Amino acid sequence: MPSMDIVFGQILVILLYVLIGFAAGKTGLVTAAQRKYLSRICSDLILPFTVLSAASQSVSRRELGSLGLLVLLILGTFILTTAASLYVQKLRGTPYAVKVTTASLLTYPNCTFLGLPLCRALFGEMAILYNAVYLLAFNILFFTWQYTMFTRKKFAFKSLVTPPTVSTLLLTVMLALGLHFPAPVQTVIANTGAMISPLSLIIVGVMMSENKLTSILKERRAYLITLIRNLLIPLAFMLVLTVLPLESASRLCLLVYLACPCATLTTIYAIQCDCEPELAAHSVLMSTMFFAATLPLIVYIGTRVL
Repeated sequence: MPSMDIVFGQILVILLYVLIGFAAGKTGLVTAAQRKYLSRICSDLILPFTVLSAASQSVSRRELGSLGLLVLLILGTFILTTAASLYVQKLRGTPYAVKVTTASLLTYPNCTFLGLPLCRALFGEMAILYNAVYLLAFNILFFTWQYTMFTRKKFAFKSLVTPPTVSTLLLTVMLALGLHFPAPVQTVIANTGAMISPLSLIIVGVMMSENKLTSILKERRAYLITLIRNLLIPLAFMLVLTVLPLESASRLCLLVYLACPCATLTTIYAIQCDCEPELAAHSVLMSTMFFAATLPLIVYIGTRVL
């Protein structure tokens, strides 16, 4: 279990990387168009290597079965969160665009751009396997239910065929069969995958530089979304983790992933589908800013409960 000193130290590392990105964005060194390109490089090129780097680990069939159950657990958590959000907003008569975007903001955490660098530093290579668990559940639900709500189109199977999903499935097969990459190949995969930590955080900083702080803080709805996303959902999930037959470090790692701020993917689809893009952008940025304060609280409680 990581000490709070280590947690604060890693948060400081994250903030410094974000500060580099913020400075790069403000000085024009990285433009909005370049940031979008870097985001795609990060998610579609580097992230698959990060996922596959976990193939160096040896996992028993029992452990692999546990990972499968965790996928179902995370998937169920996402489904319950989306359903509850939609139901409450239906009772309140919330407009469709706000309802869809809010459900996405509350349900999906930024478990790759922020969660993976943090969890990898705190928990080691184990964090990559748990990231694969979240990634699989995330993609399955986002590109089926959430995607159809955003676009108002029927589900297309090809939307699930993404580099992160394919690499996650390949990792699952390799772990199940006990396969490993040759040492030189594994070195290249691991080194390429390690790039995701600084690059993803720099991208977050660039994204934050593109918005005025006053405009973010004036978005009242973002405060409630941040409270629910960063604190209430992780606290509720913590109760579920207490009954799982896992080591304390594994439980805490899963908790940290779910305690991450709103996923940037929500902003992308909110903009593309004209579903309250400002609410999405401001909520993602606000939850990211407050993450430095909410995460230590979640970890502190988690170390005592789990």
